[in-house]
Amino acid sequence: MIKPIQIAEGEKYTIYSLSGMASTRHVEVTVTSTLDTPEYRKSFVSDEPSIHGTWRLGAYRPRRKRKQYHLDVCPGKDLIIPGWGHLLTDSEAYNSFSMNACMNFAGSTDEVKELVARNINPYFSHYDIILTYPDPQNELPDHDGQMVYPDHPSTHAVILRTRENLAARNMISEEKASHIGA
Repeated sequence: MIKPIQIAEGEKYTIYSLSGMASTRHVEVTVTSTLDTPEYRKSFVSDEPSIHGTWRLGAYRPRRKRKQYHLDVCPGKDLIIPGWGHLLTDSEAYNSFSMNACMNFAGSTDEVKELVARNINPYFSHYDIILTYPDPQNELPDHDGQMVYPDHPSTHAVILRTRENLAARNMISEEKASHIGA
């Protein structure tokens, strides 16, 4: 059982999550009702309640819509930010599709850190998968995003590959610098 996440009826929130297609999605919502205690939603992965499963917090209405939906979040992986109009995802800003199962934001590292600092979800723990794309992917080396929290431990394959690519680029830069200085 998790403790309720502090959301309020009538308030506006932006929820960043990973879609089933391994891309970052964000939805701007107005909470229409909340549950006193969150309900665990069984999935095909696990029937045991955990912060990495899906929990129902209440109901919401998306921005500019009348229909209501269940407010289901994965506390370990979803960012819940008060208000609307925050950073775009890389796919929204650059019309790209990373498909890397990471949280991909368009903006600088500092902007993303400020956004994550406003997160009201106390269970969020996946800082290692947050990437930022200040420029479109085709303008970045190896199409890798910049890690926002590079020192956070990770077992995520894309993050490990990104770290290897970064180490290789740094080693090449050092070799070039040593040849120039010799």
